[in-house]
Amino acid sequence: MNDLPTPRESTNSLDNVPTPEGMWTKTAAFLKSFFPAEQGMGEPTEPKESWLEPVLASVDTPVASLVDFNKLPDLAFRREVLDWRDNFHAAVTLTVARLEDCFIQQMQADLDNVSLLRKVLARPSDEILQDSFVRIVRLPLIAVLRKEENKLNAIAQKWDHFAKVELVFDTCRLNAECASLHDIGFKFSKKNLILSRIQTLMLGPAGIAEHFRDQGMHLSRKLLETKTS
Repeated sequence: MNDLPTPRESTNSLDNVPTPEGMWTKTAAFLKSFFPAEQGMGEPTEPKESWLEPVLASVDTPVASLVDFNKLPDLAFRREVLDWRDNFHAAVTLTVARLEDCFIQQMQADLDNVSLLRKVLARPSDEILQDSFVRIVRLPLIAVLRKEENKLNAIAQKWDHFAKVELVFDTCRLNAECASLHDIGFKFSKKNLILSRIQTLMLGPAGIAEHFRDQGMHLSRKLLETKTS
């Protein structure tokens, strides 16, 4: 009656269904495109070292130095002399400022002890203050200058310039520094004027501190010039 296929016939009919032509072939080719055939699937690839060649070449090529090593001793010598000059500049300024304070305190104490007669017939201030100046200012300052002088000569000796140049401070100016107070009578009414003169004498323009700073500059320049002579 109805021609229904038997189970055997149904199985045979599925076997006969045509497979789309080339589907698996195309799939396999697509997957293989991610794995080059010459390297093989799952095989380790050899590292490419071409990128190392410029680096290795730069290591092998020596880099020219920007420093002239022959000039290093000269630079070190100049640096040491200039350091001494700068340190001396600060040291002498601080020393004179400290000595000025001590000298002013002594001047005020001497004013307080002036006798009644001397208040009327005042002596010149330089005569009263000269001994105090020598004791409080002149001798301590000379001691400091000699120490700095020795430091500079040690530098000269270290760099084989010793005895090529005389490096000595001239302290003659300290012999009569109170002469600038000669025209002022030493009495309490002149205190402010005496104080002003002392400050000018010690730290003012062309004062003691500036005088020896200039000498320090001159001595350092003198030593540096021995290198080029």
